[in-house]
Amino acid sequence: MVNDMKLSCSNKALLAGVLGTTLQWYDFAIFGYFAPIIAATYFPNGNHFAALLSAFGIFAVGYLLAPLGSLLFGYIGDHYGRKKALSLSILAMAIPTAMISIVPGYHILGITAPILITLLRVIQGFVASSEFTGSAIFLVEHAKSGKKAFYGCLTSSAYSFGAILAGLMVSLFTASFMPDWAWRLSFAVALIAGLLIFFLRIHVTETPEYQYIKSNEKHKFPFSAALKEAPYAILGVIGIAWLTGIMTFGTYVFTVTYLHTYFNVSLSLATLIITLSLGCDALLEPFIAILADRIGLLRVIKFGMIALLFLSIPIFYLLSLGNVVLITIGMVLMAILIAITYAPLNAYMVLLFPHQYRYSGFGVAFNVGISLFGGTTPLVMLWLINKTGNFISPAWYYVFGAIIGLVSLVVCEHSRSRVPATQSVLTYSCELQQ
Repeated sequence: MVNDMKLSCSNKALLAGVLGTTLQWYDFAIFGYFAPIIAATYFPNGNHFAALLSAFGIFAVGYLLAPLGSLLFGYIGDHYGRKKALSLSILAMAIPTAMISIVPGYHILGITAPILITLLRVIQGFVASSEFTGSAIFLVEHAKSGKKAFYGCLTSSAYSFGAILAGLMVSLFTASFMPDWAWRLSFAVALIAGLLIFFLRIHVTETPEYQYIKSNEKHKFPFSAALKEAPYAILGVIGIAWLTGIMTFGTYVFTVTYLHTYFNVSLSLATLIITLSLGCDALLEPFIAILADRIGLLRVIKFGMIALLFLSIPIFYLLSLGNVVLITIGMVLMAILIAITYAPLNAYMVLLFPHQYRYSGFGVAFNVGISLFGGTTPLVMLWLINKTGNFISPAWYYVFGAIIGLVSLVVCEHSRSRVPATQSVLTYSCELQQ
């Protein structure tokens, strides 16, 4: 009976962590996928590039307040518990997403329409900032030793499933039998999903690691403690988040518009190719994480980053040929590289920080990187193509990101030998590298 109860709690913890991240990345992906429609609806302009740039600009603006959101939810997570922080964030994230579905277009509200869309994206980015990192912490802290990478990768698999769901929604709501306004329904469903996940989270148990934290061990200002005690970990995670933003937003958000705009691939076909790639990513990550738990997190991460460094340009060359079969092969190859690189990363980054200020330290560092460099990835790639006229030019940003990632790993390894009060974490992490 006790074992059944433990299994039930474990299953609830997995669902509570994974489903929230699925919804978060569904929200982000659906905005990116519908960028051409959003550009036409809220930024009518004779210059298609300017309208598209405006839509991706709003996508980036949504991340501006992410670090501040991480400070708030990091404080809640470190002081009042991971469960409470995640329960609050899921509702506050779903509501502004759903509200996008009811904002009238520019032809009705004029300049008010893009202002409202921008405001909702800012609110969404503020709240959702801690959803991914919070879920990663929640899952890794629930995992037993030897399964940290596996549990941690479920969060990144969840973003794949969220984006897959977004892709399916795009295919459905852009079908010929659907009315022109049907795309709005894909935003509206976020509220229903958010409510269901909220009720699941309030009935799940707190993580074992958090329950072991004594009151006198909690810092008054947890992020200040992280800055003081783990500055290299923060710097390293910011760099890793930069690469993460390039991999995820470049591959699964920007590429839909890239294929549709420059190679006349229909929106539904482009999202179908992305959905296939995401499926490969999501299915591969758990197996790669199991391998990483056995042979070492760092070893697998390095291999993925080096492969990304050398193969990004050949992959974008395949995409630039405009052939659907070659495009599909290229996207699947990129998804495999992402799966190898990212499967062990969540556990690796979480374990860099002591549990007393983990929610704040990891959350703020990761979201600073995502805010400054991740959310702006579609803009950078769009700018590269526009300036150079070279359809392979987005690959240069992947190469740059891989170099940043490798340097960041060196910084993180330096941090692991300096962070105090993490002997159990460091011992586990060291064992995985042998």
